[in-house]
Order: sequence, then C-alpha cells, then structure tokens
Amino acid sequence: MKNKYLLTIALSTLMSGLTACGGESANIIPEKNNNSTVNGSCTAGTTNCIQFALDYPFDGLNFSCSSDTQNTFVTLMDLKNGVATGTCNYSDKVNVFLLGKADKRIALGSFPISNIALVSTDQIPRLTVLDIARGMTNRDATVLDSSDATVKTAMNLVKIIQALALQQKSINTKTDIQALYMNDSIRESLDKITSSVTAQQMVNGEYAAIIKPWLDVSVISDADAFAVVSQLLNISNAAVYQPEFSLFSTTGSVVSSLTGSDGLTGCNKDVCAANDTTTKHLFGHFMLLTDRQGYTFGSGLQWRGLAKSGLTSIAGVNAELLRSYKPTRMTALPQNHWINPLNKRIDQNYYIGVDDVNSEDLIINQGKLYNDYMIAGKEKFYKLLTQKTTVTAEDLKDLGQWQQRYGISDTFKGSLDLFKVYPITYLDKQVFKSSNNVSAGENYIFPLYADLTFKFTDSSVPSLKLGIVIDEKGDIRTNMKPAATDTDMSTGSCNTTVGSNLKDSNGVQQYRLGTTSRAFIDDRAISIRMILGDEALKSVNGALVGVNSTIQISATGEKIVVGGALVHLQNLLNASTGGTGRITFTDSAGSAVKWANSYASFQKVYNANNTDETTDDTALAKLSGGTLEMSLAPCYSVKAKS
Repeated sequence: MKNKYLLTIALSTLMSGLTACGGESANIIPEKNNNSTVNGSCTAGTTNCIQFALDYPFDGLNFSCSSDTQNTFVTLMDLKNGVATGTCNYSDKVNVFLLGKADKRIALGSFPISNIALVSTDQIPRLTVLDIARGMTNRDATVLDSSDATVKTAMNLVKIIQALALQQKSINTKTDIQALYMNDSIRESLDKITSSVTAQQMVNGEYAAIIKPWLDVSVISDADAFAVVSQLLNISNAAVYQPEFSLFSTTGSVVSSLTGSDGLTGCNKDVCAANDTTTKHLFGHFMLLTDRQGYTFGSGLQWRGLAKSGLTSIAGVNAELLRSYKPTRMTALPQNHWINPLNKRIDQNYYIGVDDVNSEDLIINQGKLYNDYMIAGKEKFYKLLTQKTTVTAEDLKDLGQWQQRYGISDTFKGSLDLFKVYPITYLDKQVFKSSNNVSAGENYIFPLYADLTFKFTDSSVPSLKLGIVIDEKGDIRTNMKPAATDTDMSTGSCNTTVGSNLKDSNGVQQYRLGTTSRAFIDDRAISIRMILGDEALKSVNGALVGVNSTIQISATGEKIVVGGALVHLQNLLNASTGGTGRITFTDSAGSAVKWANSYASFQKVYNANNTDETTDDTALAKLSGGTLEMSLAPCYSVKAKS
C-alpha cells in the first residue's frame, strides 16, 4: 500500500518554515535508495528534478510521480515564495487527485511533467488549472471561453476549490484567491461521498452530484468559476519579460545551466555576418511588464548602423554599435495580448514603438515560451531548452523572431531570446486588504492613493512628483491632477473613476505603470514593480522601479542597478476607519528605493565615447536615475466596507 503523505495545517506551516530556512528536517524520511520528500519524488535543485508551483495557492493537493511507485505526495505552501509547490523527475507522468482520509478520492487526471518543463531552472514553472484540466480532457484549450471543454473542466475544478475556500472562510467573496489548506477535517468529510469521482465525471459534470454530501459546488456559479480561471491565467502570465543583454551580463535573468543567449539582434539582410561591412545591424534591449489584468507594456532602446571591418562576432558588432551610435528609445504602449496563456505562444503581433520618424514599430511576431521561462531565438539555444537534437520546420515556428521596417528600403529582422522573470503571486488578504476581499464592516486600505517623488542623481534636474493609485486588484496606474506641470503631476483627488481608456472623471488621461508582485505576511509589506513608458511622463519616461536587475553598460564595469521596492503597511493596517496612517518605502535591504532609466544611461555612455553630443544629448544623460520616495496622498484615508 502506498504511503499517503497528508499534512495538517500546523504541520504544513512548520514544514514550509523549515524549508524556507534550508532545513532538511522538513523532508519525510524516505525509503532506502529513495530521495522522495513530502511534496515530491525528488529534491528541488537536484539533477533531473522538476519543481512546479500551482497557480492557485493550494496546500494539500495530492499527486504521484510515475517513477516512484511507493509514495504519493501533496503540494506544500512555500511561504517564502507565496506558492504551493511539488516536484517530480523530468521523465515522470504526474497523476493528480484529492484524497479522503480513508479511501475516497476525486481523480483529476494525469499528464507528463514535460508539458510543464523540460529542464530544471532557478525559476519555478507554473502548473495551471488549465494544465490539470488538459490531463482530464486530453485536449488543449483552444479558446478562453466556457464552451471549450478543457476550460469548462478547469471551471469544475475551480468550483471545488472556491466552494472549499468559502466553507473554510479562506475567502469572503466567491472570486477571490487566497491560500487554501486541505486539512484532515476536510479529508475526513470527503469520505462521506458514496463513491470516488473519476476524471471523466469531472469533465462531464457528474462530479457535482456525487460530492454533494461533502461539498455543494452550486454556491459557485459558472460566471464565478470562469472569472477565477481567467484571473489565475493572468496571474500565471504576469511577470517581467526581457531579452538577455548579450553584450554584457544581466544578473537576475539567466541561469548558469543555460548559456548561449543572443538577446535581441538582427540586421537588414538574410544573413547577419559580423565581417560584412555593408550590413546594417540592429541590437536592442527592453523590459516588458504584464499586469494582473493582462495588459503588457514597457520600455527599451535599440542601436542601428554599420559595423567596422575586422569584427568576427555579433557581440563585437553590438559593442561597436553601442560606442558609435546613439541609442533610440523604444516604448511598448499597453496591449491586452502578448503570450497566449493557452498555448504559451506569441500568436499575435506585439508592437513596440520606435522613437524615430523614419522607423515603423518593431514587431515581435512569433515565439513559444518553454519551461514557463524562456523563448529561444536561434536553433542552438532552442535545443538546450527543448532537449531536442534536431529542429523541424514546424519547430522553427516556435523560435522568437521580430522585424522592423526602416525608411523606404530597409527591413530589419532577427532573433529574440526572451526571459520571463519575477512572476507574481496571489495577494494575501492579511496584508493586501482591498474592497474586493474583506468582509462587511472590516477596514480596507486598497485602492491606495499615493504620491511618488522621483529624485535625480544629477542634482541640477528638478524632482518630479507623480500621483499614483494601487488599485483593488493590485495594479498600478497614474492618478495625476488636472493642469499638471512637467514636475508636479501629483494626486488631485482620491474619488475619481476611470474608463476602460483610463481617462478619469475629471477628463485627465491616466497611464498604466505596473503591478503588485506579492504580499509578505510577516513583514506586512507588498513589493511593487513599475515600468514607466509614455512621453506624457516627461523626465521619468522609461523609468524602471522594483525590477531587481543589474545591467552592465560598459566594459569598465559601469552598471544600471535597480533593486526591489517594498511598501511597508504595518501602521496603515493598524489605523482606524477614516484615519490616514503612514507607509514606508524601502528596497529589500531597507535602504532608499533606487530607480533607473536604461535609455538615458546608455546615452551617457555614448556621450562619454563621442564628441558630437548635442545639448539634448547632455540633458538626456542627466535623467539616468536616482532615488524614489512614496507618501500617502493628502486625500487618502482608510475605509470600512459597507
């Protein structure tokens, strides 16, 4: 008989705490010659071990790995990272189910772990409710609609989870997402059902009547379930996306086990030969951010031009472009399509504007995200990601590619190696108290209205004050007052409403800025990330905040450093209704938050290596970065839900 690894809430929390401290004592003692742990058949970080994270923070989901015939496992909440995780070996088939205390179970299908990831990386790939549903229907979801059989099956699974969460008082509203623990009491109650549920019954809907003695899923409507499935997909897709900066190292984005990334490179010919002095090359970098509502936007830069003779590598060409040509700003305005969460492909053009009257947009037109982490632009890197030894014509359609028209005759095109970094998680209501997740009569603090003050390292540049709101979903937009100036765009009101075009009730156009990545329960803080990308934002257009990146911008070691950005809420959470309280804003080390602008920083590099800089070039280089402060808007106060 298999060992059933079942944890109570208290034990699960203890295990998570020990794991966060690096304690091997968190592992169940395995059988001889077996390295199984309580949440998987292998230890995360070891060779051929694939760790996964559920898109729903569900502690106690049962699963087995085909290579381990002796044990079954449960997902465990990783309190350090805010996700529920498990592990299987890279060649395993995963079988998922909910198990009672005795013998009743709800089968949730099976799938190869290779559907989720093919290689182990430092970033944990997400296992979504759609991935689990596909294991029951054996069909890919083709459209995000309740008429799709796999989407409908995912909705059935979500109905169970949400009904349990309501029953356990984990959530107050039917579409909220909060950590759920499958404790012994729930499992004992599950044994009340007269027969186990098959995966087919989960698909055809018969499960609802069978499990009714245990759980009434009719409390969750189809509309509620679909809203949760959609929200989970947005959370799974939300992250920072960037190409590797192929000239110098970019920390925080590439794992040492996977090398060979070229970033964003190309030229105006079919073959980009480094030693061809008639070829015009293009080299670039950007950061895109996908928020909780599925919008993707960002900022970047590119260099274009001829390279000198004697060069033998694309890296050498890129270095020459950086020294010899001025950077050109790129801006990606918000678009509600990017990587299709159903198939992980870029199956619609994504447009990044280029600040040059002679240039059309840079268009990213294809690519597939592997391991929930990387898009490969060239065959060599693709083989590393997929473990394939040959590449077919069909495989070539999954390579990252882009194109850009310039002038009358030039069409640049090339490859794109892209990394998905810093994925987000659910927002725990112990910290992120919003109008959407608290009970009637309870205080909430989101939407949170605040003012950001951007200070520049070059003291000759005046500070800029920008009003923002962190909304009830966790996304961040501007909240600028009417008649704002170039340096004073502060909050005017905490009562305006905005339309779908982000024009507020005062007629002021507002702009998407970023999102809240997660809530830290112990610290009573949230981390935020912002990429400012619109010319209306004046001297901070292109500012990067909270993206935890270091980009080396010269061979001498000069770097762009942008750390974390934490909003500490302890005082605000303790404030009374109608009170204002206060917040503190720090980086991960407790120091001042730093921001940077890569476009201005590389203009500074150009100015240092050339003699033709203009007055505008000199002024731009002064906008390369500085420190950032945040304070509550004067109109803000804590509210109680009516």
